[in-house]
Amino acid sequence: MSGENLSTHPRELIEETLDPSLVEAFLRDHPAFFKHRPDLLTEMELPHGGEGAVSLVERQVNLLRERNIEMRNRLGVISRTAESNDTLFAATRGMVLNLLDCHDPAGLVATVERNLRDHFSVEFAALLWFSEASELNQSIEVTAAERADVARVLLKRQTAFCGVFRSEEMTALFPDCAGEGSAAIAPLMADGALLGAIAVGSSDAHRYDGDMGTLFIEHIAEVIVRLPVIARPTVL
Repeated sequence: MSGENLSTHPRELIEETLDPSLVEAFLRDHPAFFKHRPDLLTEMELPHGGEGAVSLVERQVNLLRERNIEMRNRLGVISRTAESNDTLFAATRGMVLNLLDCHDPAGLVATVERNLRDHFSVEFAALLWFSEASELNQSIEVTAAERADVARVLLKRQTAFCGVFRSEEMTALFPDCAGEGSAAIAPLMADGALLGAIAVGSSDAHRYDGDMGTLFIEHIAEVIVRLPVIARPTVL
């Protein structure tokens, strides 16, 4: 029975054996003790300080207010991210549906580039087919060699990436671009073969920096090479 009392009332034992003067002396010797333990302040019952002093209660209120502001900011970020994802999903859905309606391999380049500009408000857009693509579908309109060669070099690792591109690289990808800028580029792959590239770009060198994700453009690239108009040549 006595063992039960000892195990169920530890706080009472602490209060009986702890000397308040020792706690007071410790806090006087360590005035910044609570400053580095804000979580402890939020759990304490604290009286107001005297005139001219910043009470611990005020400090506690300030901490709670700061946490409230931080929480609202986090919720705001989550809300904006959700809205952005909804917009991106709607744009991707609209573009994919338009691509499925394309029945002319030769006209796919114009369709892709127009949809990228219209649905995603990009400054520059490009779909480039390499000579290997004609082996998959002879109706594909192969991009001029000088442009294709630049894109091929950029995609030597056969992985999508974003970054700052030199003037000659931007012009090769996007003939309407007259100087350096930034872009996101992804390979068009089928059965391990590099068939071409898809890219979006901007004259702003910071628009597509190296920290930006490439999931969207990779998804569009995978859709393009699997379109019926590309994967299964039109029978005349």
